[in-house]
Amino acid sequence: MKHLLKLLFLGVLLCGAIVPALIACGETTDCSLTGRPSPRFNFVNDSTMKVKKLDSLSVIALNTIIGDSIILNNEKSASSATIPLSYTKSKTVFVFKYSKSVSDTIWVTHTNTEHFLSIECGMTMYYKIDSVKHTFHAIDSVAIINSGVDVNEKENIRVFY
Repeated sequence: MKHLLKLLFLGVLLCGAIVPALIACGETTDCSLTGRPSPRFNFVNDSTMKVKKLDSLSVIALNTIIGDSIILNNEKSASSATIPLSYTKSKTVFVFKYSKSVSDTIWVTHTNTEHFLSIECGMTMYYKIDSVKHTFHAIDSVAIINSGVDVNEKENIRVFY
């Protein structure tokens, strides 16, 4: 009986030590949940101040590491867009194409700040939007609503049409 109690006690101790370790080993960090911080552009009708849905929107990022990159391709009824900024430069240039003949260019100047997520996920980039310039083909004006771009999804830039 004494030996049975000792074995039972030893079994409880081992389970108390091994089970939490096994559970911890089973946990995996999903780095994709943190995402890449990107500014959110909301589109607004300048005269009514209501959400503007664009019939068609394509967004091209100019001069990326791999050349020009298509971010959105012929998005229908777009009322907003989340578009990544450059990791390596302090200015990102976008072309907003509404049709074959109408487009606007937007220049976003930003400050990049590296941010440590975890050992598993590494680093990401947070941004502070310093200024936004644009052409006036379809866009009336642009306003910086929230200059900080991080993992919190919020409106950063409002585009008035």
